[in-house]
Order: sequence, then structure tokens, then C-alpha cells
Amino acid sequence: EVFLCVKMLERTAITHAEDSRYNMQISNEAIATLNIKLEAGPKNPAFLPYCPFLHDADLLMKKKNENNPEVESVISKTDAIHLLYDRVTDVLDVDAMKRWKLVVDYFPLHSRPALWELCTKWAKMSWFYRFDQPIDAVHSYFGSQITLYFVFLGLLCQWMVYLIAGAFVVTVGVFFQCRSLHETVHGFLLGSKFNDARIALAIITIVWIQLFIARLKQRINQFLNLWGDDVVDQSTVKKRENPRFLGTAGPSEVDENMITYQAPLKDRARGRMKSFLFTFAFICFTIFCVAGIFVFGAHLETAGHSWAFSAAGYAVSLQIKVFNKIWEPLSLALIDMEHHQFVDSFNDSRGSKSFSFQFINAFASFFYVAFAMKWLEACPADYPDGCWGYLCHEMVIVFLIYIASTAYDIVLPIWTIKQKIKKEKLEAANLGIELGQLSFLEQQSKMEEYDGAAQTEDFCQIIMPLAFVLMFGITLPLCSVLALVCFGLQLRADAFKLTRAQRRPFPARSHIDRAGGGLGVWMVILEVLGYMAVFTNVALIVFSLEPFNSFRLDDQLLLFFAFCILTVVVKLVMSSILPEVTDDIYLARQRHERQREVIYSCSHHFHHSNPDAPVRKFEEVLAEVEAQIDPVKFRASHKLDVHALECLVKEHKFWREPILKK
Repeated sequence: EVFLCVKMLERTAITHAEDSRYNMQISNEAIATLNIKLEAGPKNPAFLPYCPFLHDADLLMKKKNENNPEVESVISKTDAIHLLYDRVTDVLDVDAMKRWKLVVDYFPLHSRPALWELCTKWAKMSWFYRFDQPIDAVHSYFGSQITLYFVFLGLLCQWMVYLIAGAFVVTVGVFFQCRSLHETVHGFLLGSKFNDARIALAIITIVWIQLFIARLKQRINQFLNLWGDDVVDQSTVKKRENPRFLGTAGPSEVDENMITYQAPLKDRARGRMKSFLFTFAFICFTIFCVAGIFVFGAHLETAGHSWAFSAAGYAVSLQIKVFNKIWEPLSLALIDMEHHQFVDSFNDSRGSKSFSFQFINAFASFFYVAFAMKWLEACPADYPDGCWGYLCHEMVIVFLIYIASTAYDIVLPIWTIKQKIKKEKLEAANLGIELGQLSFLEQQSKMEEYDGAAQTEDFCQIIMPLAFVLMFGITLPLCSVLALVCFGLQLRADAFKLTRAQRRPFPARSHIDRAGGGLGVWMVILEVLGYMAVFTNVALIVFSLEPFNSFRLDDQLLLFFAFCILTVVVKLVMSSILPEVTDDIYLARQRHERQREVIYSCSHHFHHSNPDAPVRKFEEVLAEVEAQIDPVKFRASHKLDVHALECLVKEHKFWREPILKK
């Protein structure tokens, strides 16, 4: 293997930042230099497109070098990665080269000093009970998208403590009501008694998720403002493209004078419709299979086979695993039909499909046992509380499985690295070569990539247990404690594998105009779960708890719809009362606008008062702009004549003598 390390010098990065109008942050000292007085409230400086005036006036924020903290630069490592990716992909389609086996892979390199600091301050498994995180350090190393995942996970752990406190208060009330610890444990925590307490716990859960979502949106908006991701990005630096996107060259839909690679609008609309229909059909087929297994098991149990119900449970577990394996490649094919050009939209589509299928696959049996089993067959006699006892038992198993999968999530990437190194040494030994200790660079090449699939899986590892707490938490009041253990372990496990077992991911930014805000599709999923929590808890109260379960079916349906409408109205009122943008964030945005206004005025005066600035005709400026619009990126083919390319002639800015000679 041959490793090619590509580096962008600071002066080159600054030049490219100017060409691409890359967003950069001014320093805290610059605010005073601009004669802007701030004594109270948010004081974080504004972001604005780079221009030479910012550098000449020494207004830019300086960041510490990751490899040498004593050296400061206006270009951070994450900035350099963005600018380098943009410059390289101007002339090379590295994703296509990877598909054609011209390169094995490409990835940003870890920086040992910064990585070690994160390992010692953030990624220790012994800190699983602590939920505070060095968010600024994580953001400067991994970018805003991954950091927002840890903001969400850390806030969820903190708020799970509040939900546990609510469940504890309800449990204490049950104890004082019955005056028996045994009855409290076996009747309420692990049983089906004390319905009034379960109704109170359902109300607490519904209110809790609405407050949590509102607080999460405020936190995300706060960090997006702090990182400069809540403003319109005027930069021409390219977003990371989807490696699976195969567009055709044609006039751009934005400006037909430009030739870009894209999928026609009709093909995109048609592909999304096909993808939705196939997804819906497969989910319906999954529900049909789950129901069929349970109905067949009930038929066998009625015929005198006592083992039938247990066998049906094992069959459903096997069906979940098999269907998950089938869905992985099928979902990728469906997403490709949607023609996503950029990684962000591709990952959002992957996340929505993965969660939708996992949700149906995991909850179909729970909904069947909770609401359909007693009508279609008898509840299992092996459990003292019938269907309710079976749900309680299954909830315990679910959370133990998720806790175990967290440990597997740590072991798997480390085991993969060791197996790759072992295989390489074995192949070298067969050739009579003895390999020494691998360098840090070589070790990173053996690590797994933390891509959209890995992040989707991490989100599902959190969202799925949360969904069980929200929808079936009243069947097992202890589940909030189990969920907190699961989330705390997952937080440290994800930090551990990112710093020790996986390559440095591309530091993708998360803009506020992304669907669902900074979290993308996962914020939409959380809001959907908020409504699902309402409907499921109301259904459990009306159809399973006394005295409502003894009512006639039409009365139960009337109560169900009435309670749902009332709860949804209360939810909407709470959403309107709790704003997504707090007064502090709104004030910070106004202050940023003021800082930009002053800087633009100073920059305009600086350029117009410079006597050495050459006077240029408008036609020359327009011709230069049109030349920049002309796309440089090309798709190589076997008929390619490199001497005929515009980017390889002397007059072009990307021309290099060695390339032309080679």
C-alpha cells in the first residue's frame, strides 16, 4: 500500500477561503476594536465570509494548532479539511476513483495531541455516570453534526433523571397508599395494579417528552448560533457529495448557462414516489408476518400445544433478524432511486427508512399483545397478569438487549482492527516478509469509517429505547432507570470508539436550514414520537386499565378520541408557549448583524480609500465571474484527452506544470 498525505498550507487555505467566501469567526478583541460595547448578555463573536480586510485588520479568531497547541492560526484543522476537500474535488472525483479501484480510500487524519486530550477528558468508560461533556473541544475536532448528536445524548441523559424523579414520586405515593413494599414492587413496579398511579405516570411521561423536545430545540439553536451555523452560508465551498449519486451532465436548473451533474426533477419525484411505495409495502408485509405468526401460534395453542405461544415469540425474534438483513441492501437501493446528490439528504433518507422499519419490526408484536391479543386469542397463562405481565417481561428483555448491544458496539470496531492487522501480517508472512509495528497512519487505515450508516445506527440505539419508555413505560415503571443506564453507557461507548477505534470522520456542518433543524430527520422523528406517546398511553389507559377496560367498545373509542384530542391540544399549547429561539439567542443574532454591518462598512471604506487599487471595467469583472462559474470538475473516461482539458492549460488557475508533463 502507498499512502499519499495531502496537506494545505495556511497561506493556500487563506487564498482559497477568500476565493470561496468561506465563513470565519472574528475574535472577541475585534468587538472592542470595532467600538461595539457589550456588557451583558451573549458575547460570542459573529461569523462572516472571509475577505482580506479581516486578515489585514487582525480581526479574525485564532485557533490553536491541533498538533502544536503553542502555535495559533486563523485556519483550524476542520476548516482546512473543508477547504482541502473543495479544492481537491475541483479537479478529481475521488469517490469515482474509489469505485474504480484507483484508490483504496481517503480520509482526514487524526491529530494525536488533540485526540489524546479528548480521550482523557471525554472518552473514559469510567465516567458513564457523568453527563457533562467538553462540547467546544468535540466541535472543534469532529464538526457540528457529530457534536449535536452528543449534545442530544447528553441532554437526554440529564432529562432522564427528571423522568426518574417523577416515577419515584409516583412510586412513593403508591407505597404510602398500600403501606407494603412487596405490594409496591410486585403490584406496581412489576405488576398491573394501582391504575391511578399508572395514569399519573403516563401524564408525567407525555409532559416530559414535550418539555424535553422544546429544551432540545433551544439548545441546538444556541449551539448553531455559537458555531455560526444559523446564518445563510454564502460560501461556494462544496458540501460533501453522495458517493452513490450518479447524475448526468446537463444545464443547471438554477442557471442553464452552467453545466452540472444532476438528476432531472421528474426522475427525482418519480424515484421518491417509488421508494415510498416500496417502503410502505415492505412495512405492511412485515406487520402481516408478525400478526400471522401470533395467530398461527394461537391456533396451535387452542389445539392443545402449550409450547405454541413461546415458539411464536422465538419465531418473531428470528423474523426480526432476518428482515433486518433483507432491509439493509433493499433500503440502499430505494434511497438510490431518490437521487440524493449530497451526503446530508442521503443520510436523512437512510435514517428515516432505518428507523421506520426498526420501529415497525420491534413494536408490531408489542402492539399486538397490548391491543389485539385479548380479542383474537387468550392472553398467555404463564404470566400472572396476562397480557400486561407479558409486556412487562418483554420490556425487561428489550432493555437488557440494548445494554448488551452497547458493549458489542465497543468491542466490534476494536476486533475488526485487530483482524485486519492479523490478516495483513499473515499475507506478508506467506510472502516471506516480516512486518514491524504499524505506524499511527497505518493503524488509521485499518479502522472502520464513521459514516452515515454508523451514525444512523447510533441514533437508532438511542431513539428505540426512548420510544419504549415513551409508549410502554407505564407497563414497567422501572424502565426509565434502565434507559438511563443504556444512554449513559452509549454516550461513553460512542466517545470511546470515535477516539480509539474509528477514523476521523469528515467534520460536516449542520446548518439551521437543514430539514428538522440541526439534527435533521431525527428531530422530526422525536416530534412524531411525542405524538405516538400520546396515542399509545391513552390507548393503554382506555383499553387495558380499569375501569375503562370494562366499558363497551363504542364508549372506549369515544373516550380514546376525546382524550387524544385533549392531550394534543395541550401539547400544541405547550409548544407555542415554549419558543425554539430564546430571547438570548435572538439578541445574539441581532448583535451578530450589528457586527457584520460595522465590518462591511469598514471593509467598503478600506477598499475605496486604497490608492493602489487598480480601476477595473465592469466587463472585465463580469468575464472573470463567468469564468469562475464554468465547472472545473470532470468525470474521467477511457477516451479522455488530458491535453484538451481547460484546467490543464497555462492560462487556468488550476494549471500545474508537472501535471501537464505527466
